[in-house]
Amino acid sequence: MATPNGSNAERVEQLLRAIGAGDDDAVLDLVDPAIELIPLVVRAGLVSEPYHGIEGLLAYLSDEEAAAVERDFSAKRLRAVADTVVVFGHVIHDGDATETPAFWVWRLRNGLATHGAVVSDETALRARHGRRFVGAAPEGAARAPLWLALPAVPESVGEARHALRVWSETLMLTGQERDGILLALSESTTDVVRHAYPGGSGDEAVRIRAEIDDGRLLVTVDDDGVGLAALPTDRGLGMGLPLLGKVAETVAIISAPERARGTEVQMWFRLAAQSPPPPPW
Repeated sequence: MATPNGSNAERVEQLLRAIGAGDDDAVLDLVDPAIELIPLVVRAGLVSEPYHGIEGLLAYLSDEEAAAVERDFSAKRLRAVADTVVVFGHVIHDGDATETPAFWVWRLRNGLATHGAVVSDETALRARHGRRFVGAAPEGAARAPLWLALPAVPESVGEARHALRVWSETLMLTGQERDGILLALSESTTDVVRHAYPGGSGDEAVRIRAEIDDGRLLVTVDDDGVGLAALPTDRGLGMGLPLLGKVAETVAIISAPERARGTEVQMWFRLAAQSPPPPPW
């Protein structure tokens, strides 16, 4: 894995190696006492509550079945911005050679990890591991949102697309829905990269959130840049609005004066698999 310059991602690499090696003492040396650990088993509904503080982390590390799920995470590469690190990789399933794409999001404070969460195909995880845990989530349980903060650089457009594609794998999207959603994400993320931070230092971020909201997929892209009012009229987003309007059911753009800084683009998508069935009459 390559460590981005100027980031504290090396601390995350150390933490990943310590968890993978089962070195609990090293893990405790690397985490902040205020950690709230939300492992994949929590996001999949196999364990009901996050682990809080050092005592919670000790409880997590001593739960061999729970910890084994994330200790089977194989990190391939990572990206970092400010206090957020995203590690892309796979979850390797016990008993076979199957690998499920996953990414591990870490927050850091003063170089110490304070929050970690693996996001993967939770349906597959429940199917493979549900029998090993008490209180597995029922079918149709709410899906944890995707949240990413990435550098506002061209390479992040592809990273965002990849992350959203992995996160949405269990939403049963049609090919047309998937292509439209990823196209809209690319357009809005590219706009941030090109226009939000003119003359920036290179440390600026674009944030992406995806969640199911009242039966629809809501994808939000926001930044802390100069905002719409400070940009020329030929800004890419203005040119791309007709495109977003064609692929998304609803598009909302929030900038000054509602926001002190930056712009937020909200895009809602109606999904066939999330729509209620028609009445029988």
